[in-house]
Amino acid sequence: MNKALTSLNTFFLILLFLSLIFSVFSVPKLNVDEQQSIKVNFYELSQQDDILFDSSIPNVTIKQETKKSSLTDKKIEPSEAAVVSKFKFNKSDIKNEISKIKLSKEREDILRISAIIQSRISSIWIKPNSLSESLITKVSINLAPSGEILNFKLIEPSSNNSFNESILTAMNKMTFLEDVKFLDRKLFEENFRNFNLVFKSSGEIE
Repeated sequence: MNKALTSLNTFFLILLFLSLIFSVFSVPKLNVDEQQSIKVNFYELSQQDDILFDSSIPNVTIKQETKKSSLTDKKIEPSEAAVVSKFKFNKSDIKNEISKIKLSKEREDILRISAIIQSRISSIWIKPNSLSESLITKVSINLAPSGEILNFKLIEPSSNNSFNESILTAMNKMTFLEDVKFLDRKLFEENFRNFNLVFKSSGEIE
């Protein structure tokens, strides 16, 4: 019995060995010339350029068009162009608008300070009661940036001495017009360093 099993195992080993030899010699040999190319079907998608390669079509590269969102390539509809032109400003327009705003602010400051000065001098000016004629006297005033009155004088006195004297008396009581010290220095130099006030017999000061 043992001899029979041994013979059977030997037979199967020989059969397995022969099958292995047969399978090795049955594989066909692949002969590839050094200059011969092998065609392989594949495609490659490039995320950067969106280029599709198809090897089934020799020497052909198919490139997918990508959308470019640039202002130069975008076609603007007439309605959009109207909106764009409506809000389009050049530098000169902007500068002009800023200048207008600045001039308006400066004019407002000049008028405000002038009104304050006129009101303060008017509050201490006592003009003569017996004035039968219309009189005008012009006074020149010199101020420091702090508002101190450095000097003043009558540059166009009226024909009535009492009227002129009442103006000088009022000006002598004033030592400071401190409201000008809050002004921009350039604005002060141009408008309040030296300025004139006109006194009228009606009681107005301009």
